[in-house]
Amino acid sequence: MTTQRRVVHVYKAYPPVRGGIEGHIALLARLSAAHGVTASVLCARPPGAAPAPRDGAVAVHRCVAPLTLASTPLPPTLPWALHQHRADIVHLHLPWPPGEVAWLLGGRRRPLAVTVHCEAVRQARTARWLSPLTRAVLRAAGRIFVTGAFMRDAPALAAHRSRVQVVPLGVDLDQWRPDASAPDPLPDIPHPRVVFVGRLRHYKGLPVLAAALARLPQVQLVVVGDGPERTAFVDALQAAGCADRAHLLGDVADDHLRRIYQTANAAVLTSTSRAEAFGLAIAEAQACGVPAVTTAVGTGTEQTVADGVSGRVVPAGDPEATAAAVAWCLDPAHAATRRSAARAHAEAHLCARRMTAAICTAYEAMAAGRAPGRRAARDAA
Repeated sequence: MTTQRRVVHVYKAYPPVRGGIEGHIALLARLSAAHGVTASVLCARPPGAAPAPRDGAVAVHRCVAPLTLASTPLPPTLPWALHQHRADIVHLHLPWPPGEVAWLLGGRRRPLAVTVHCEAVRQARTARWLSPLTRAVLRAAGRIFVTGAFMRDAPALAAHRSRVQVVPLGVDLDQWRPDASAPDPLPDIPHPRVVFVGRLRHYKGLPVLAAALARLPQVQLVVVGDGPERTAFVDALQAAGCADRAHLLGDVADDHLRRIYQTANAAVLTSTSRAEAFGLAIAEAQACGVPAVTTAVGTGTEQTVADGVSGRVVPAGDPEATAAAVAWCLDPAHAATRRSAARAHAEAHLCARRMTAAICTAYEAMAAGRAPGRRAARDAA
């Protein structure tokens, strides 16, 4: 790029709130600087939360959301904040209806990019009611990014296929990397250790994880993350008779998380619905050289491992298959080969710098008024 571009990302949350979409936006915003893009963020915050106006070089404006409905924060000042923003390009991250409203009311003077991360599964009825709003936003978008073919082929995007571009999610391979010399951050927890990282939500398959752990009597489970299903998960672990082998750490800093990955023997994701769009934690684990288990839910989760090489893909909701796949990852006879394969898969398919370059190239084309190139058109075909 030869011209400095200013892009504002609009989504309901941003770190320190943990989540796959939040982490993706933070990484994209940070890495965009290498491509001549100055990125900032508009998001929501609950009343009383700290404003936290910057994340390193990334400016973050957190609009107070006095009301939250169906896990959707509603910040009334967001349209005005977007109207006042001096960005050249607005980048909405869906699903989040308040962001769509904000663009319609305060952002329509500028080119629009949209990333459709997943379908609104739990709020499907609300999504249908709001579909005219989403259709208006998608019609206006100069580029619609999706993370895999599962979203490219969604019926809601059929009318916009020429502007849809598949850009798989990636992780920072410099940050998430193997390190055999890493100090053990959990010296009191024996091996083998299997790590689960994510918000404890309804679609994470936590009862399945508890039932799988019960079938692996030698395994210690390390859980990083918190959320509304924590109490129900503890109850499921106790009912399965394995609560003594589950260690719920809550949220931890990235440096600590990296060492947890680096000293883990395997990682697992047991999501059970299409609300899980990708599973960024499994991508981070693979980048750290950790063989991993994920579930097939019809989204991008299967992209995060090379099945039978760097990990396993199992049916959703199947504790027995999950336990068998974890045992496959833990097989000491193949541990070194599978750790190497995990890192190789991340380098080949999960690189955030390639992801960022593709998106920033699309920004430049949008600013210049160019249609998607042949490569993007092939992705959309």
